[in-house]
Amino acid sequence: MAALNRRNFVCGIAAIAALGLTKGKAVAATGVTTVKGKTVIDLAVNKALNKVGGVLELSIAKYGKIAVVRTSTGVTGYSVINLQCPHQGAIVKKSSAGWSCPPPRGHGAEFALNGAVKVGPATDGLRSIKFTATKKAVTIA
Repeated sequence: MAALNRRNFVCGIAAIAALGLTKGKAVAATGVTTVKGKTVIDLAVNKALNKVGGVLELSIAKYGKIAVVRTSTGVTGYSVINLQCPHQGAIVKKSSAGWSCPPPRGHGAEFALNGAVKVGPATDGLRSIKFTATKKAVTIA
């Protein structure tokens, strides 16, 4: 049996993490840079956003926890939403149907993938964040 060294440990953890990435789950961001208050998401690196329904979660100092969602195949076919529930402020979690506000702090509100409220007690959808998009990147100001 080979000795466990740091490299083998890190590779093993990475393999386990990769096995956990299944269809429909949100993916953590890579290829993200922030310059002069603008966050740029490299679409070539973030393959989760290649297909409609793809989701990329990240945290930005200005907005907190957010998600970029691929909503259509067009160049601007994205939504950028703040993941804080407008009802009680809990961070929503990705679900099979969109987003849900989990207990104990959340009260079970459900939102569509684009942030629209589906089931209360929340009466407003998740807050949209302004962005621009090109074929190569999504930029959040």
